[in-house]
Amino acid sequence: MTKTVRQIFFESLGTYILLLAIVGSGVMATNLTDSIALALLINAAAIGATLFVLISVLDNLSGAYFNPVVVLYALIHKKMSIELGIYLVLAQFIGGFLGAITANYTFGNQVISIASNDRFSFPAFFAEIIATAGLIFIISKKKKFLPEASIATVVSLWIFGAIFFTSSTAFANPAVTVSRIFTDSFTGISPISALWFVGAEVIAVGLVYLLNIATKVKRK
Repeated sequence: MTKTVRQIFFESLGTYILLLAIVGSGVMATNLTDSIALALLINAAAIGATLFVLISVLDNLSGAYFNPVVVLYALIHKKMSIELGIYLVLAQFIGGFLGAITANYTFGNQVISIASNDRFSFPAFFAEIIATAGLIFIISKKKKFLPEASIATVVSLWIFGAIFFTSSTAFANPAVTVSRIFTDSFTGISPISALWFVGAEVIAVGLVYLLNIATKVKRK
């Protein structure tokens, strides 16, 4: 297995497991409790824990991107080839979709069901920009401010916290957002809402890019 093939495979596998955790823990949470607050806590804890493990284990194998906007940010800064970036993004979307429908299946739900959960509002759109921009900013500064071993902790804690302090519940990932269209469960998102959220996530990349440029100019 070549380095590129290995990287693509583990990006797909990592995103697969991430969606399995997101959707599966959401279904489990609603099976266990009628409390939305408790269900969200269960879901957030599972997502944070899974992210920590995935980044810790797969960082040296794939780069542990698991997120098209993180790949996009790397492409803007010429940290990978366009060809590799395209392959990684495709792998993330495929892995995410398979993870979501696997979670549906393992809980005895319809394997593919289109979500009816309308999550869009302009405040939620703005919140999704904040959640995604925060994630990308943390990742963009990891080499400067964070020891290599701590990035898994910081990213996991950011997502765990942002699930609660943003009205969008911090999707912060186009592959995650699109994959969650295919589960009509607690973590699902309607196709129209997903389109808006993906737009917010892409806008966040531009904002972080401009922020980092402004910071460099100010230092000079």
